[in-house]
Amino acid sequence: MAKQSLAALKATNKDFNNVLDSMVVKNDRVIHQPAEATTADSTAVVSAANVLTGIVKCTPTTDRSKATDTAANFISSLGLTEDDDAFDFSFINLATDGASAVTLTAGSDVTLVGRMVIMGQDAAEDAIAEGVATFRIRRTSATAVTMYRIG
Repeated sequence: MAKQSLAALKATNKDFNNVLDSMVVKNDRVIHQPAEATTADSTAVVSAANVLTGIVKCTPTTDRSKATDTAANFISSLGLTEDDDAFDFSFINLATDGASAVTLTAGSDVTLVGRMVIMGQDAAEDAIAEGVATFRIRRTSATAVTMYRIG
């Protein structure tokens, strides 16, 4: 089914307007937000299944390096059927010490662009670490993706 705007869906006169009103709207498109995924306080891979939820969280107790899933898994799990198809997700570092960072490293056939370090939250008023990053995974070929830090 093709993506439709919220207004277009409401105009169909189907009896699901109450559901649409409770959905998150992004760029005038309705999106569904399933429960977030939690990745372990370890070197466990950030899986395509985690990313598919749209929000991945981790509470590291020390600096962690975590590989992404493979490009093949991102392409199949995220439905990236054509080159330049893309999927956005956020990674939240729930450490509150301002120091325990999560560093994402590239899985097989994944190219990383931008700073892949997500610092722990720092609650100080002058803090520069918010503990969250937004990424876009873009299919660049049938076997490869690029993951950009966009926020």
